[in-house]
Amino acid sequence: MGFFSWPRRKRRAFPTKPTEPSPNIPNPFEVSKPPIDTHDASDNSHLPIPGAFPLTPPESPILVVSRGAAIEDEDVPPKGWESMDIDARPTPALVTDLGIHLHPRIPPYTPPPPSARRIPSPRPTKPPKPAEADLMDIDDPWDQQAQQDARVPHGPVSAVQFFSANKRPIPANRMASWYQPEFEKREKERLARERDLQRPTRVRPTGPPVRLISPEWLAKLQRAVQSGQAQAVAKSLAGDDLFQRDIITCIRPEAWLNDEIINAYLGLLVHYLRQSHGNHGPNERPRFHAFNTFFYSTLRDKGYQAVQRWANRAKIGGEALLNVDTVFIPVHESSHWTLMVIRPAERTIEYFDSLGSRGARQVKNVKQWLRGELGPKYKDAEWTVLPSVSSQQDNGSDCGVFLLTNAKAITVGVEPTVFNPSHITLLRRKIVAELMNGGLHGEFNPQDKATGAVLL
Repeated sequence: MGFFSWPRRKRRAFPTKPTEPSPNIPNPFEVSKPPIDTHDASDNSHLPIPGAFPLTPPESPILVVSRGAAIEDEDVPPKGWESMDIDARPTPALVTDLGIHLHPRIPPYTPPPPSARRIPSPRPTKPPKPAEADLMDIDDPWDQQAQQDARVPHGPVSAVQFFSANKRPIPANRMASWYQPEFEKREKERLARERDLQRPTRVRPTGPPVRLISPEWLAKLQRAVQSGQAQAVAKSLAGDDLFQRDIITCIRPEAWLNDEIINAYLGLLVHYLRQSHGNHGPNERPRFHAFNTFFYSTLRDKGYQAVQRWANRAKIGGEALLNVDTVFIPVHESSHWTLMVIRPAERTIEYFDSLGSRGARQVKNVKQWLRGELGPKYKDAEWTVLPSVSSQQDNGSDCGVFLLTNAKAITVGVEPTVFNPSHITLLRRKIVAELMNGGLHGEFNPQDKATGAVLL
């Protein structure tokens, strides 16, 4: 069988000697010739076996691309080509469509002229986002809580809210969010604000905040001051006698109040609170209490163990303390009187200092007492120190009067800042007169019968 004539591959001439093919190897691409009869005719072992590989590999066919550009002359032979034996006999070409892919010819890159280069257009500027859109870009769900607190008073919403017309409580067994502790903190602050809004606000009288003393009582005070030192001029609700030497510390201008006057007057205020709130039964647990002037100094110097029984004797010890409405604690440090007001039922602490101190050390000592009294029921995160403000004294001797007047203002619901140092002389006399009267009743009732205003 013959072969068609195909375009031969162009080759460069190299100074190499062609070698004759081995006569012993049959060429499968040539027409078979009758072998020389050198052996017996029946010996056909030298004939090629159909389907078997030849003893030496045949020459590779030349791949010719059926469509596309021909192979150029620029093909450079491999290194060492000169020492290779090349069979220059013509070999058939194998036509295939894969030739263009096996030997792709990529045209060389020629950059476009400068005039034809495309100038990139400027990037479009984004329009400014409206202020409302900022609320949608939330990296942290609590970033916008301060701005949205007034409009969105609730925290995370359960999925059941989206499928119910009426608001349902969040299931108790749901998986807590990563932000649950932060949410509980925010919720506690929100409830504290609502509690402050629901609490009756302390009033500010439109006129003079301190009621004047009648001439009759001024005469009684004059006689008490001129009485002998051995004669009792008043008696505290606890049954302790108050003598002329005691009341002099309160009536005399710029005198320091002694402990007997402070303890007796705080007891008088607690009695007024219990009477006005119906908490005066003999077997009823008190909702109002005032510790004496030695409580804080003992707690500060000796710790909670030294005052452990004080609350039990007053029937407010242990977990029962959480049902108490108000506890007054007079604080005496460095010859200065201040007032601590604790509301265990509301978990709040107030500190009133006529010199403007915030009382961080005093609050810390009182929290030590609360922790020892309540035990596991005490959780510091539940207690809030309110920013309390007191009127300021203008000398170094009226702190005791400010202490008692602040306590009275809280008792009757008057803002403690309504009085000032100009009222101190009148307030000193009223403290003694109310002690001699045995309470805030009669002429010393805080609510004026004529106008209905509450006065000191």
